[in-house]
Amino acid sequence: MKDKNYTILFEKYLRNEASADEVAQLQATMHHDAKIQAIFEDELRYSDSSMDENTRHKLFQNIRRQVYNEKEPRFLQKSWKKALYWAAIFILPVISAFSVYYYFTQKQQIVNHPTEIIARYGEKAEVVLPDGSRVWINSGSKIIYDDAFNRKQRPVFLEGEACFEVATDKDRPFVVKTKAMNIQALGTTFNVRSYDDDEQAYAVLLEGKIKVSASGQERILTENQRATFNKNTHVLTTDIVRSVDFAQWRNGNLYFDNQTFEDIARTLSRIFNVDIRFASDTLRSMRFSGTLGMSGIQNALDILSLTSPMRYKMDGTTIELYHRK
Repeated sequence: MKDKNYTILFEKYLRNEASADEVAQLQATMHHDAKIQAIFEDELRYSDSSMDENTRHKLFQNIRRQVYNEKEPRFLQKSWKKALYWAAIFILPVISAFSVYYYFTQKQQIVNHPTEIIARYGEKAEVVLPDGSRVWINSGSKIIYDDAFNRKQRPVFLEGEACFEVATDKDRPFVVKTKAMNIQALGTTFNVRSYDDDEQAYAVLLEGKIKVSASGQERILTENQRATFNKNTHVLTTDIVRSVDFAQWRNGNLYFDNQTFEDIARTLSRIFNVDIRFASDTLRSMRFSGTLGMSGIQNALDILSLTSPMRYKMDGTTIELYHRK
């Protein structure tokens, strides 16, 4: 049968205008996949030009499975009623497959838009998520969540540092995903730090309970515990800390726990949106423990100068750190 004749016959079939012989002829030809696909795709292009090639192909495969699951009917009489009967049996699964597949495909394409909240250098942000959870976002950080949030789970993607106060919902676990590790909670408060340019990522639990996963390792944290993942060694460790110190940045203070000046300089660069450079490499490995205020970059540098041989020069937003002579 020529393609044109097949198309005409197929259209008659859809309108319930095909005879019993024509229905039988169509049924016999239905086993030629290439023929079916060409006709179906032509019809779909005509009826819905917005549908892309991939969607049309998936739709055809779905319809084909539906059709081949039906038993082959035997046409014993050339009666109009039987033609309609078999047409109904044949075409309803096809229409259903099209309707269901296209509805869910289009729905997914329309509603699955991510929400991104960014705190740029020199900024902080606070947001309430759709489930009522609160998130404080530190400088140079962002969180992303999409419409899958608050369904079976509550996934949030984090780059940088944020403190989470999670609304309790035992049926839908709250999951924070970073490049280095994942943190799962039910109802709890915790701080996560995972910057791309930091050697380590960590999660500190303020209250409740969380599960930290990284590189095939898992740790359950209770209050005042920290899980640290070393990106170089891929080892996940835990220790006891004073957890409230690690969330002080929400209230205008920066806490450092035996961190190198190089790490501290990266943090200050994000917080105050400045460019800090080292004139002396020996300063990079020096360490500092304590709290620095966030009222201004000069105040923070003055405190570091009092507790170390470090000195600094400022030229606008460029700062040079050098060793005291």
